[in-house]
Amino acid sequence: MNVVFSSDNNYIRHLGVAVYSLLSKNDKCPKIRIFVIDNEISRGNKDKLTSVVEVFPNSSIEYIPFKQWRDSLKLDMPWNISLSSYGRLFVASMLPKDVDRVLYLDCDMIVTQPLNDLWNYDLKGNVIAAVQDAVPDRFKYAVGLRSEDRYFNAGLLLIDLKKWRETDCERKCLDFIRERQGRVFHHDQGVLNGVFRNSLACLPLKFNVMTVQYIFNRRKIMKYFCEHTDYYAAEEIDEAKQNPAILHFTPSFTVRPWVRGCKHPLKNLYWNCLAQTPWKGAAAENDKSKWYIRLIDWRYRSLPF
Repeated sequence: MNVVFSSDNNYIRHLGVAVYSLLSKNDKCPKIRIFVIDNEISRGNKDKLTSVVEVFPNSSIEYIPFKQWRDSLKLDMPWNISLSSYGRLFVASMLPKDVDRVLYLDCDMIVTQPLNDLWNYDLKGNVIAAVQDAVPDRFKYAVGLRSEDRYFNAGLLLIDLKKWRETDCERKCLDFIRERQGRVFHHDQGVLNGVFRNSLACLPLKFNVMTVQYIFNRRKIMKYFCEHTDYYAAEEIDEAKQNPAILHFTPSFTVRPWVRGCKHPLKNLYWNCLAQTPWKGAAAENDKSKWYIRLIDWRYRSLPF
């Protein structure tokens, strides 16, 4: 199993948690090869992360400096995410040529089950597979999608790297950014949705269960986002919440587990994994959200709509 993450020093602790969860739940996998797109991670933090991997004899870790590819990005937008997330656009040229399939995972994820089924998922000729997200139509229109098109969350991607290379997807992503003068809504996730709208397999929800599924039921998700697709059935949402394979701690109507005041019912899984890493004992952060964001989050969590 080939797995790629992308991080800087700001997210390294969360990456450590994600890596530990992945390896501890997949210790029966014959070999796990981890690649970290390294956006200037310090030597000390890399040593800590490597020590997490070395506990598991079936795993290895390699660091890929991001600077060469980062400098090729021509972006013109304010930053509300880490630039590291753009690293996933370059996986085909970053990774060795003998890697022809890879899982990409965001750093704010927890793996809770073996991923054999995900790793062996049939892409049916598509370049990537991902879990559908629920978003307003304006998010779709901004990257050339229609209201009836599925919009996926790019936090978990299963990628056919062989086909990605054959169809020159890296160039297509960079062209997509250039054609929009470096301003793409939702950053690299918007780029991927725009480029792969006709080459995407939709994964079961359990492989990327986001916070919104724990805050809203299906009816509220469909109403709040005015979703025009079939989306996932209520039964699948309930089952995924009860038995997630991968949890994705997105900031949906609450803060993330490492921030005080988090309302996610499974936030302790983050802290349990953290306790097994060199970052154990780290304190929760203060909530830096603006007051009106906290008010909106409370309103939709607490009042009927």
